[in-house]
Amino acid sequence: MEFKKITISLPTNLYNESMNLVKNGLFSNFSDLVRTGIREELKELRQLTQDFNERFIYSDKKLISGVKQSMKEASAGKGKVLKSDKEMDKYFKAL
Repeated sequence: MEFKKITISLPTNLYNESMNLVKNGLFSNFSDLVRTGIREELKELRQLTQDFNERFIYSDKKLISGVKQSMKEASAGKGKVLKSDKEMDKYFKAL
């Protein structure tokens, strides 16, 4: 496994809390703590981005095409006017 060396800046209190975790034996060293934190964060974000991508996959071309179609329908009087946030919420829940 290849490693990259980086430099980070932390607020003093975050650094001190981190070093206490290392001193208490919860992590072998500061780098171990940082790697563990990044792994955990990535694990959560992977699931979020996967969920997002499964629900909202639009290419720019497809999105622009849809907007143009909506504009044509609105110009032809086929659009729906939503007069309040409540109406908008009801409309989108029904989709």
